[in-house]
Amino acid sequence: MVNSAILRVPVFASATVLTGLVLLGFSGEFFAPGNSAAVVRPLAGILLLPLTAVLWRMKAPRRALFSLALAIVALGSVAPGFFTSGVECTRGCVKLYQKNLLSKAWPRYPLADDIIASGAEIVTLQEVSDHNRQYMAKLFGHYPNAVTCTFRPAQDVAVLTSLPAVDRSEFCLTEAGLAGIQVLAPNGRPIWVLSIHLEWPFPFDQDHQSQIIAKRIAELDGPVLIAGDFNMVPWAGNVQRIQQAAGTDRLGAFHNTFRLGGWLLPLPIDMVLVPKGASGGVGLRPYMGSDHLGVLARISLP
Repeated sequence: MVNSAILRVPVFASATVLTGLVLLGFSGEFFAPGNSAAVVRPLAGILLLPLTAVLWRMKAPRRALFSLALAIVALGSVAPGFFTSGVECTRGCVKLYQKNLLSKAWPRYPLADDIIASGAEIVTLQEVSDHNRQYMAKLFGHYPNAVTCTFRPAQDVAVLTSLPAVDRSEFCLTEAGLAGIQVLAPNGRPIWVLSIHLEWPFPFDQDHQSQIIAKRIAELDGPVLIAGDFNMVPWAGNVQRIQQAAGTDRLGAFHNTFRLGGWLLPLPIDMVLVPKGASGGVGLRPYMGSDHLGVLARISLP
């Protein structure tokens, strides 16, 4: 029987855990564990839907309606991002190629060729090691302006660009995985370009790191363009904190970019944040030896 006492315990417990995860996941800007809960928000919302029907059959209408409401909130808060369509770049256009290289990956000459062939004027990299820099020397030699910043052992962050650089604008936030340089965009206006690599979320140190980064970004004068491996989903508090500090919007639809993600647990953790008023779209590039897909953005700057 659907309303048997034996079944009620696991169903009620499951509903309680899932609703708790959904609610917790909206607290990430103020409570570090909320970011970890946000990662499973789409999955929690999906699982709550059948539980709602079971709770209704068990004659627990209040629990059923509450679970249904939270499922709608959970899915409604992320679903639009998966169906966002980009627009064609028409003015002030610039291409940006974002890639976590994977510090110990096999030699990847094809990846260097792919980045160069993309025509990207800006390249943002994470996990730059002596190993992969050796095998991608062609890439580093192709771009006249570059800033590489030490981060974790063998996991530097870097910005490479063919755009004119503003003198003495390069900076590193070595304790927080941030590299930056100000360049002149094709429209002739200066813009900061940042490469970012966040730690894993709670119980790791991502929350504190995002606060340090947000504080530094807020001090920059002028528009900011950010790309990187955020190790966090775009609807979580730590990403929102950085977006707000930079005055940026996320570009393009949510795409799973990490090998461990999937349709039940999407991990769109490699992303591009653009200044307000910018438009464009993003496409994915193959793994090519990394555990992250590449992201190629075409950006129309305001």
